[in-house]
Parts: sequence; structure tokens; C-alpha cells
Amino acid sequence: MKGSVTISDITAAPGEKKFGYMKIGESPAFDISLPIGIVNGSEEGPRICLIAGSHPCEYPGIDATIRLYQETNPSELKGTIVTVPVVNILGFDRYISYVCPIDGLNLSFQVPGKLDGNFSQLTNYYLEKIVYESNYFMDLHGAELNELLIAYTIFYKTGSEKVDSVTAEMARLAGTPFIEQRTEEGAGKYWPTTTLFVGAPKRGIPSIVVESGVGLGSYDEGDILNHVNGVRNILKYLKMLPGEPTKPAIKQRMFNDSQEVRVKHGGLFYPVVKLGDIVKRSQKLGFVKNLEGRVVEDVISSEDGFVHMIIPKHVVNTTDVVFYIGKNVRDL
Repeated sequence: MKGSVTISDITAAPGEKKFGYMKIGESPAFDISLPIGIVNGSEEGPRICLIAGSHPCEYPGIDATIRLYQETNPSELKGTIVTVPVVNILGFDRYISYVCPIDGLNLSFQVPGKLDGNFSQLTNYYLEKIVYESNYFMDLHGAELNELLIAYTIFYKTGSEKVDSVTAEMARLAGTPFIEQRTEEGAGKYWPTTTLFVGAPKRGIPSIVVESGVGLGSYDEGDILNHVNGVRNILKYLKMLPGEPTKPAIKQRMFNDSQEVRVKHGGLFYPVVKLGDIVKRSQKLGFVKNLEGRVVEDVISSEDGFVHMIIPKHVVNTTDVVFYIGKNVRDL
């Protein structure tokens, strides 16, 4: 018989949903708590954890997680959905991108968590208890305030066929045009792999990160729906919701590495390519003008690939990153 699900002091009986807050710390003036939503289905099934807001100004994932909690009918659900719509709650409250304002660190990369560590590690200590008790895990992201980002999904290749086959299928069914197969040797050299979406599959929990949100503080309805529809499609694949998953109608490509593109001169930066454009080695991606108005640099791609991310800085200094180029692209 299906039982209740309890996280902290939040309990949802079978066929019920409950929302509350789990205290993880204190400021001098108030408690600091994680928002938790539990949708406990009427029938037995797996548990999936959905989180968002580790980077607190990536709003489409936050909106989507809230919407999925609100719109999921427990009577149609097999198993349990646990949601944490905003992980970096203080950054969200204070409109600070990327980092936790208490320690100035990127919370996503402060894994494993520590009860006696910095505040980001403390947050992850409590978050890991939720994630690692689940059967599946999804982390919903998008571009931050200073990014322009193509929609894509990341999964970490562990080497375990049992885990990797499920994560690859989850990544495909999320429905984004690009999928990144993350490894330590590939984009892991830029983006640390000390994250929950790496720690979880190493423990046998299939996990993906979905990036949908163009950035600059946007909360576009299309980006939100990309998240919502992708999660629902995956829930059907996991037999948690009725119906069959839908094969994405769009062309999907996979890549497994990225290359930073930095400027060599300060001035005003002008991109000439767009997100998702396929580019070739030695192709001009943009240019830099000085304050006299002369072009002092053509920004050139050193790799074949596609425009994965644009850092939309108009004013740049020597060594500033202005693009990320996705490498080793192949059609699925």
C-alpha cells in the first residue's frame, strides 16, 4: 500500500500535495529556508526530484517548477514528485546572479555538501538528502543575467550502461535542439563536475540538467513551456504519468566539448553570429572597436562547432570571454 512522503515537517499523504519550507539556517533577522513541494501520487511508483534556482536569476526553470507542482494532479500520478523551486533562496530574494550572497560562491559547484562548511555547502548538504533519496533527478536552468544561451540539455556519462542509457533518453525527451554529453575531459574543464547532476548518476540516479531561457533576466513563456513540456514527456517515459512520451519533432544534435573565445583587445564588442549558428574554424564571429571607432580586432573561431553561448558584453577588456563554441557536433 502506498504511504505518505515526508521531508522535514512537510508530509503529503497518498493522492495529496503539500508545500512548505525546510529551515537550513538563520540570518540575524529571519530563518533561511528552502521551499519544498511534494506531489504524492495515488499509486506506487518512483520518486523524481525537480530543482531550480541554483542560479537565482534563471527564471524560466523556477516558473516551470512552480507550475509543475501546481498543475500535476496526484490522482493521475504514479509515484512522487518532489520540487525545490528555488535553491539559492537568498540570491533570488536579493536579485544576485550566479552566487550565494553569504559566501559569494556558485552554489551549484559546492558539492558535496557539508554540515560544517560554507553556506553553499550547507545548502547542498540538505539538498543532497532530498536528491539522493530520489530515483530520478532533474535540474532546471537557463541563462543568467549576463548570458545569452541556446536551449540544451546536459547529461553526465558515468560509464554505467544501465544509468547512461536512461539519462541519454531523458536528455533526448527533454526536447531541446542540442544535447551535451558531459565528461571530465570535455566541457568539464570549464564547468566543474562537482555538481549534483554528476554526483547523482554516480550513485545510480539518472539525472539531467535542462537549460531553457535566453537570459538577461527573461521569463519568456516559450522557455517556461519548454521546461514544463519536457518534464511531462519524461514523466510519461518513466510511467509516472499516463500516455506515451512524444519523440521531439525538432532536429537534435549532440556535442561533448566547448571552447571559450576571448578577446585580445579592450573596446566595444559586436557579435556577427547568432545563437545556434554552425561555425567553422577561422570564421569571423565578431569584432572589437576602440573608442576612436577603429576596428582593433576581428574575433575568430579556433574550432568547428556551433554558437553555444554569447556573453552579451558591449564593453570588453583584454581576455574577456565573449563566446562559447560547442565542439564535436553530430546529428542524433
